[in-house]
Amino acid sequence: MRNLFERVLWSSRLSVMLGVLACIVAAFVIFIMGLKDVIHMLDLIWSYILTGSHEIRNDLVMVVVEILDTFLLGAVLLIFAFGLYELFINNLEVAEKSKAAGKILVISSIDSLKSKLGKVILMMLIIKLFSYFIEMKPQSMLELLYMGVIIVLVALALMLTKDKK
Repeated sequence: MRNLFERVLWSSRLSVMLGVLACIVAAFVIFIMGLKDVIHMLDLIWSYILTGSHEIRNDLVMVVVEILDTFLLGAVLLIFAFGLYELFINNLEVAEKSKAAGKILVISSIDSLKSKLGKVILMMLIIKLFSYFIEMKPQSMLELLYMGVIIVLVALALMLTKDKK
């Protein structure tokens, strides 16, 4: 009885495949959304070339920031899918043999997965902060000082997440 229970329990790890497949599908959907944004960006570039409008330029910068954010979100979903698969199902031998993949897609523990996801999510937050800074028009020196402090804190966060080699 115990042996049967342990086999069922061990086999239940395969249910993680649902999450892996869902993350991969979601990543492809996000990438398609990003491609749609790229097409919108190309349209804005064409309009900017024809008119030289400052308003179109600002819209163009915001679309570029949104594109970066969108593709990073797709990358987060893929990294999470790879990590779940490697932790619960099997190692990705193709990733280990590939020189192009390096070590970014090799997940050895939950901490390794959290670290990789944390770095990408930090980049997404920095891009979102950048988009807020583009829209902001500081009204006082204090607001400008706050923006400077935020930039220093972001630089510190990036420094602390840097790999030690």
